[in-house]
Amino acid sequence: MTYLSFNRLIFFPGLLLACGVFKLFGATGMELSKASATELRQLAEAGDAYAQAALAIALANGDKGLPISIVEAEKWARQSAGQKHPIGNFAMGYLTQEPILGTDAAMSGRYYMAAFGDRSGELVRTALSGDPIACYALGMILTSDELRPKVIPDLELAARHHQVAVQADYMPSVLQLGIMKIEGMLANKDMEGGLALVRQAVSMNLPIAHYFMGVVNLKGRGVLEDRGTALVHFRKAADLGHGTSMMITSHFYAKGTATSIDLDLASVYARRAAAVKEPGAEEKMLEIQALAESGALVAISSGVPEPVESGVPPPPPPPRSPGNFPPSPPPLPSAPGPGVKTSTPTYISRAPSPAETTFVPVAQPPPTIPTPTPPAPSPTPSFPLPLSTSPADTRELAKRHYSGIGIPVDYIAARSNFVIAANGGDVEAARYLGIIYLRGKGVPKDRAEAAKWLRMAAAGGDVMATRNLELLEQLLAP
Repeated sequence: MTYLSFNRLIFFPGLLLACGVFKLFGATGMELSKASATELRQLAEAGDAYAQAALAIALANGDKGLPISIVEAEKWARQSAGQKHPIGNFAMGYLTQEPILGTDAAMSGRYYMAAFGDRSGELVRTALSGDPIACYALGMILTSDELRPKVIPDLELAARHHQVAVQADYMPSVLQLGIMKIEGMLANKDMEGGLALVRQAVSMNLPIAHYFMGVVNLKGRGVLEDRGTALVHFRKAADLGHGTSMMITSHFYAKGTATSIDLDLASVYARRAAAVKEPGAEEKMLEIQALAESGALVAISSGVPEPVESGVPPPPPPPRSPGNFPPSPPPLPSAPGPGVKTSTPTYISRAPSPAETTFVPVAQPPPTIPTPTPPAPSPTPSFPLPLSTSPADTRELAKRHYSGIGIPVDYIAARSNFVIAANGGDVEAARYLGIIYLRGKGVPKDRAEAAKWLRMAAAGGDVMATRNLELLEQLLAP
């Protein structure tokens, strides 16, 4: 097959339709797209290769009311691909990009080629018959870079295939085309049409649709910026198994963005993200644990994990939607969910410690003596000095710099004072240094250096450092 002529090949019915539109391995894609999750599972368990592939796609996208489950999706996709079904090969190519599976990234292109590049042209012919699942698979392949240089991505052609699937109300394509329209991936950007499609997918509770609507509200893309509504969508997506949304939700609760600070909820979502191997989740767990155990009730200083704004969202699989405009979709939630608000973050009040409220005056220069050559005033320190040189006082000053309590955040000054205090035998200061290197606050992230300081603190009897070290050593283990 000459792939350079693929555009003409797909939309030249006389070339392929002469071979006849046929029914692959049992149930048709149209039938499977309309089947319930229970019906789809029954067919898959009975050995229907197309049903197995369709169930894998549904589990990958959280379609048909199913939560996202990449591991189960891979099981069904592998069974379907084992029967050489083209949609099964596509599903395997799609899923091998997921971190939780730990597979070679190059496998994605091989599976896509097996789905698309076989001489019989089964995937193409099935898509030409109007099969919505085949159209979705073909549209996804045409937006990927996995088959370069044999197949060059063609977003306009991909959108035409997604449009066919949209007419059959196939939700993964509904969402995908909506994203393509909003992101300006097509020749004609259509924000209103794209939002209508994404809202249609939201109404069917697709996790990626909630994630993308969270991005839209967070960034004010075609709607008024509303972090409270963004959190509603991110949390819904997280509850339905979307890893990136778990990380963002964790950060919102840890930082107090659009809601009160809740480190318990932040920890819950960080652990869920770690369970699906979402990048950065382990560090987030340690960060939240350190905050909770230190009693620091201040917002985390790092920014909100950046959602993907352009192109196709990363795995968990981002559904893609066609350019058909659905009937009036239900409106987005106008009010945030339980525990969520759009006002200024609320911080839990507590009595300040002496270290937080006691400011030490800097020594003033001696008065000028009325002589022709007055002595120069003594230099002013760059940050407040402790009352004494004790490690405890130095550590408390370092904590104020680190958390910005009463003075601006200054990670360099914080680290310098923590080092002085830790070398003077203060185990809490050593623990803080471990967290600084783990989080990369004012220094490059360095897990080995973090472990060194945490070991020093743990050896001195710091219980919190011991717990953090146990988690970190699990991450450092080969």
